[in-house]
Amino acid sequence: MNKKLLKFFKIIGIIVLVLYVTICSLLYFNQDDLLFHPQPKTLADISKILEATPDFDTLTFVMQDGNRTCGYISKDTIKEKLPLIIYFGGNAEEVSHLADYKAYFQNSIMVLMNYRSFGLSQGKISEQTMFSDALEVYDKLIANPEIDSKNIIVVGRSIGTGVATYVSSQRKVNATVLITPYENMIDVAFEKYPFVPISLLIKHRFESDIYAPNISTPMLALISANDQVIPKHHAYKLKVAWKGKTEAFEVNEDHNTIMKNEDVWKKIEGFVKANIK
Repeated sequence: MNKKLLKFFKIIGIIVLVLYVTICSLLYFNQDDLLFHPQPKTLADISKILEATPDFDTLTFVMQDGNRTCGYISKDTIKEKLPLIIYFGGNAEEVSHLADYKAYFQNSIMVLMNYRSFGLSQGKISEQTMFSDALEVYDKLIANPEIDSKNIIVVGRSIGTGVATYVSSQRKVNATVLITPYENMIDVAFEKYPFVPISLLIKHRFESDIYAPNISTPMLALISANDQVIPKHHAYKLKVAWKGKTEAFEVNEDHNTIMKNEDVWKKIEGFVKANIK
């Protein structure tokens, strides 16, 4: 090989290497923006939401670091202690719209929590704050005399299934409901970016398959057959890793339309009732 050709290939190699490092760097430094899509609300927005959902009140807790975590809690007139349903949403989901689904959780208290930078919640969202806030919220809620601490159901959707799984591994729950779940964010991201060392770059790992083998309580997975965001095989991998009894309910929906499928909500309703003591 002559010197000119060798020099040419060296230059090409350097260009490819620089481009590759640049792509990896962009993914690393921009991964928060790729993964999280905050949905902040103003006080005026919240007032309109409450007008449209009169069966809910706002709920605010101050976390250990001083930031506020805000959400919504259903108003229940029944005097005895009631089971608690806690919902953790997706990566672009301000959770107030779930108030419409309270009808599927009769005779229970429903709590919808917004992550940091969602709704009126303060602070910067991350896997660490999502997990720590979720545990703090759980602990504060079960201290409420209106809540039956022996009957807790945790519900998560999409990225929130990682939060729900973590809570179920760290606290006492009756059962866990996961809508479009995944085994870990590393494998999900690797499918989208197979040419980069995802396991080295990713900060928010959401390794539910590490926590699942420690959870002996039941889990229901709601799975979208046409999910292009989190392909369904990720849900089934988590199902295999779960220690307790599991059930999968697959429907012909995509990642978002599953939330409007009435059969899905009826399935959740039946599962919740079966796991309330």
